[in-house]
Amino acid sequence: MMFNARFAYTDSMVGNLMRIEAARRVVDILPLPPAGILDLKRVARQKSSRGSVAIEGNPLDEAGALRAIAAADRSPDEHQQEIRNYWRALEWLEDRVAAGLVIDQGFIKALHGIIIVRTGGGRRGPSEYRSTECPVVDVVTRTIDYAPPRPRDVPALMADLAAWVESDRARALPGPVAAALLAHRFVSIHPFNDGNGRTARALATAALWRSGYYMQGFLSVEELYNSKRGEYYDSLQMGLPADFYSGRHDADHTRWIEYFVRVLYDASTQIGQQAERLYGAHAVDVPWSTLSRRQQQFLVRLSTRSLTHGAPAPSFTPSDVMDWFDVSRPTAYDWLDDWTNQRFIEPADVGLRIRRYRLTPSWAELLESVRLTAVARS
Repeated sequence: MMFNARFAYTDSMVGNLMRIEAARRVVDILPLPPAGILDLKRVARQKSSRGSVAIEGNPLDEAGALRAIAAADRSPDEHQQEIRNYWRALEWLEDRVAAGLVIDQGFIKALHGIIIVRTGGGRRGPSEYRSTECPVVDVVTRTIDYAPPRPRDVPALMADLAAWVESDRARALPGPVAAALLAHRFVSIHPFNDGNGRTARALATAALWRSGYYMQGFLSVEELYNSKRGEYYDSLQMGLPADFYSGRHDADHTRWIEYFVRVLYDASTQIGQQAERLYGAHAVDVPWSTLSRRQQQFLVRLSTRSLTHGAPAPSFTPSDVMDWFDVSRPTAYDWLDDWTNQRFIEPADVGLRIRRYRLTPSWAELLESVRLTAVARS
């Protein structure tokens, strides 16, 4: 039987949905300076990555998160790797949404495979559903906060959820409502041994982006969840019994959706106000819109290194590109050759063998503008 997404629209929910839509239109319509776009993308992605893992106890602060993101993907530190993996998952989601995302079980397993930290440094690959019981236990009291469904029920429950999210019924819902329902049902099924919360939050982001709530990549709700962690978990539980089969299996989701939409309203209002302040600001004369999605992702990554080093437009190596985007050496060199031909980057070495690259002057100026803005804000 397909997932029965029970809920009721309330006055506050409808009001916040309308306010979110108004903020979305502001962000999507206003022409913004390239430096502002790059800065807001970097801030949003950093807040999302740190916020989502901090909810689950990752101790890294903003400075530590920035260092983790800027570093190559070779550190054995699990806390740093959690943040890097979430950042990479968001980049991957951008690519999938642009290609016409279908949220099926294969996509969900692949997303979890990117997010989870694997022991021994194994390559990312699709995850498999859990085969054992996986209760959520309070680390202090050692009591069971939540008992998910039995492992033998997980495949059927996930098949039902995947069928629902692609159904006409789900697609007819407002984007934020469908995203809220997808995230809650997923985390209730708890299909993997670890990383379910992070994957649920990334799934909500994917559903929002697919339904038109990308907001130029500025939207971040994970930090708001983390700032009031108790309210987040209380809203997830919705006052129901701890056992899946005693409440969450057929829950009324109104309380959770009200919370989700309210947090989304807070986040979208903030970025709408930021976009209005940036509108008409001085812009470095570079053609941001002509950049590919990968080049934009690369600039956001490189901006974290600029802030970490406290220096303008740092150089980078082919290995950095390989680590950041999880691609092979030939692919990295193909990208670098293309970007060089497009006058996006240039060799930083003098000689026949190129070991390091840097941005061309106009793009380096843009990156330095972003760095100085962030320094002034701090």
